[in-house]
Amino acid sequence: MKTVYQSEREDAVASASPAWQTDSTDLELLYWEALTSLEGFGHKTWMALLAKAGSAEGIWNASDALIKKALPQKKQELIFKRRDIPLNEAWLNRHRELGIQVIAYPDSNYPPLLKEIHDPPGLLYVKGALSALTSKTIAVVGTRNASEYGRQVTGKLIRELVPASATIISGLASGIDTVAHWTALQSGLLTVAVFGCGLDIIAPSANRRLSQEIIAQGGALVSEYKLGTQASKYTFPQRNRIVAGLSHGVLVAEGDIKSGALITAKLGLEEGRSVFAVPGNIYNSGSQGPLYLIQNGAVPVSCGQDILRELQWWLPSGKSQPDLNAEQATVEGFTALSDVERQVLGGISYDPVSVENLSQTTGLPFAKINEILTLLELEGLIVLMPGAKVCRR
Repeated sequence: MKTVYQSEREDAVASASPAWQTDSTDLELLYWEALTSLEGFGHKTWMALLAKAGSAEGIWNASDALIKKALPQKKQELIFKRRDIPLNEAWLNRHRELGIQVIAYPDSNYPPLLKEIHDPPGLLYVKGALSALTSKTIAVVGTRNASEYGRQVTGKLIRELVPASATIISGLASGIDTVAHWTALQSGLLTVAVFGCGLDIIAPSANRRLSQEIIAQGGALVSEYKLGTQASKYTFPQRNRIVAGLSHGVLVAEGDIKSGALITAKLGLEEGRSVFAVPGNIYNSGSQGPLYLIQNGAVPVSCGQDILRELQWWLPSGKSQPDLNAEQATVEGFTALSDVERQVLGGISYDPVSVENLSQTTGLPFAKINEILTLLELEGLIVLMPGAKVCRR
């Protein structure tokens, strides 16, 4: 499990960077776009060619003899055919018009954490603040079909990371991803959304406003896919390696065994990231993924301090450690609540409970229960739900 501060990671990457690490010119980016569009070429191949040719332009203009010596015949033919096609200047111009930065792997502003994974994207498209990619980042992922428990615990854990100024990385999907992004924004944290398509395609479309808020509040949208690329069964698993690669740790809030969240967590483990899982009801399918991860070495978490401790994200000098039991202390010390109001609040957990059940457990009439629930909602302590149910905030 990695617990090194971001600055230390950057120093380590910089000291090990090859001589060809630079900031790409527009022409170099055009060469990168042409080369990385070839199918069947992975990071290992490009690194071997860069070691010989020094740059994407060098690879493009390399002698036939060098290409034949470095690559098998099929890949040789792909490069020779691509070199007969003009460079795609419209590609770069279109991204620039939309305010999207294009970053090549050798560039000094390519996210250092992402460089560490075994298959980093050759090109990265970023809309928003690059600085959001190089802070104290943690991925928060989970099922699209989030339960109320999953939503509540996701919000709780993210709010408890506020003292460490964590940046929340997720995938802009519905469910847990959406909760993670919105909670970060509402809590004053930066957040980054990683797309499994081009940055001009917002999926789901309901999250268009969310994507705009992410940028407006200092975060970023990220993809390895050029404009116009549609999401597919292939692109989403590929996207997950970037979510994990940009993060110091991966938190799985909820998901079944075959969910994309589990893929992200497994990728995180493979890359040496800390992986966290939220325990849940063993009878719920959404708890099976976290349970599997815990059984295989993930850190079980019930509060933000579990994450801070594992990552060694201590607060800056002069700030006290966060009291992550503050929520309980606030409730217990909420002097405005009467004894009967405390009794009702004590019967409400993060799992939805019906008003009828509350009436039975407290012995209070429906009218009195509803009166108290309205007060507790106004105080921000509970959430009223459809179907005459309620849960803790």
